[in-house]
Amino acid sequence: MFDKSRFSAQELFSATGSLPVHDSLALRAWLHPDKVLFTFLDDEGAEAGQLTYAGLSAQADAVARQLQDCSQPGDRVALFFPQGLEFIACFIGCLRSGRIAVPINLPNRRRVERCVSILQDSDARLALVDASLQQELTEAFAGSAVSNLQLQVPQLQDIAASVPALRPEIDPQQTAFLQYTSGSTSTPKGVMVTHANISANLRMMRDSWELDSQSDFVTWQPHHHDMGLILGQLLPIMLGNHTVIMAPSTFVRQPLIWLQAISRYKARLAGGPNFVYNLAAERYCSERLQDLDLSHWTHALNGADVVRSSSLLRFQECYARHGFRAETFLPCYGLAEATLFVTGGPFNRPFQRIEADPDVLAAEHRIVPPASTGRVAELVGCGEPSWEVEVAIVDPHSRQHCAPGQIGEVWLHGPAIASGYWRNPTATNTSFRALIGEDPRREYLRTGDLGLVNADRQLYLCGRLKDLIICEGRNLHPEDIEYCVTEALADVRPQSCAVFSHDEADGRQVIVAVIELNRELKRLLADNPRTLKARIRAAVVEHHGVALGRMLFVLPTSMRKTTSGKIQRQLMRQLYVAGELEGSHETV
Repeated sequence: MFDKSRFSAQELFSATGSLPVHDSLALRAWLHPDKVLFTFLDDEGAEAGQLTYAGLSAQADAVARQLQDCSQPGDRVALFFPQGLEFIACFIGCLRSGRIAVPINLPNRRRVERCVSILQDSDARLALVDASLQQELTEAFAGSAVSNLQLQVPQLQDIAASVPALRPEIDPQQTAFLQYTSGSTSTPKGVMVTHANISANLRMMRDSWELDSQSDFVTWQPHHHDMGLILGQLLPIMLGNHTVIMAPSTFVRQPLIWLQAISRYKARLAGGPNFVYNLAAERYCSERLQDLDLSHWTHALNGADVVRSSSLLRFQECYARHGFRAETFLPCYGLAEATLFVTGGPFNRPFQRIEADPDVLAAEHRIVPPASTGRVAELVGCGEPSWEVEVAIVDPHSRQHCAPGQIGEVWLHGPAIASGYWRNPTATNTSFRALIGEDPRREYLRTGDLGLVNADRQLYLCGRLKDLIICEGRNLHPEDIEYCVTEALADVRPQSCAVFSHDEADGRQVIVAVIELNRELKRLLADNPRTLKARIRAAVVEHHGVALGRMLFVLPTSMRKTTSGKIQRQLMRQLYVAGELEGSHETV
């Protein structure tokens, strides 16, 4: 019998930073079996279930036994689950049995085709599914190319079986799961994330943010998304903490439940994309939040989208009275191709921002102080790179390092960079095998993101390479124009806006803004459309020096977004060109 007392805190800290995550779970289950790992909250914020370290380990073993009876090592296993506690047992069960997990968003009217595409691309023949969804999924895939997909409900109750699951020797470089990209600029591709990639990325987050077993989380991000999976469900296992989970729909419908959970469980880490802070500020209600205490919150992550200082300051103004501190904000940057985390922090310091001349930024793609106080472009730092990752800013055309202060494409090298795209050697070579100059000694991941690393070591992002609008010799970032449009409509703030350029039949280039309608915006558009449109045009001209060629106001069902809420600009442009934006009210 092993003596648990012989493990020092430092030894345990080091061990879990190098073990595969499923082995970290086994170690944690041995050391503190009865500690609660996950608590799930229902739509009203009440506890709907809990899972201990030992309970999760036993359930994962049950899933591994089930998979060993009906599949082979290396087989892809699709996972279809609503937000809850079943998914993580199935995911870890795949890892323990040497199967490759394929988390997939549940299909709805618009997502069935995407699900079928992922199943075909991964060649998954087996799916573990929630019992309540089995009939629905059977009907959704009937008549499709994957109609023969075998759907199985996980046998999680088989936790006392006398025959233990076989524990095959797992090569750290073996693919653990396929993270299908959300498709903000292209067709989703399966990122091959290895066991070693996971361990390295978890270690990078732990060390960069100074987390430990007392760093409890509250998370709402979906588990099929890299932030929800790696940060929200795997990092807690490695740390040995307690994490509270709620459904994304619960957060979007009632963001105050999220804040109340942070307060109730004294969570240190919680966050999401920039919009979460806008939404929480807009829904602020002093009566509901009288007892709110955010003083324990130390890591307010802001990632997966452009970080706006105005959003952070607005949130701070609302919640400072509840103990929220400005140093809690922790902008960060990551992507599925790097497993998740790339930059973020340092922890417990004010977030960094720089002001730049917008004309020089647009025309010359470099940062210089603004010439006047009238027009200023502001960039928020997304944190320092982990010491384990190299961030290079590269001219995407010459493939040489950019000069200091020059914006270029963000290239990455490090142990968390995934091994490539599943069965897609062309895309893998293009994105994962990039060389700076002709030096063959080090390969880089091309992220497609534009930015720079400033003298303060912070990474500042400026947009996506493929989304860049080149107008009259100037480089314009669509997210900046989208932000300008939504700020111009602050009193009736639309949920989203998509901006892109289009060449008309007569050769003219026009900038198009597609704006999502809500009830108030719809009313204003009906009452006084000319004033509303003039307000938007004036704001864009004032801040960016360009005119909107067309504005379209569309129903929410027409606004295409990724699973993490990012606008799919390329798809929106395709729908615009094809005239397929339903419920649109076009104005020239």
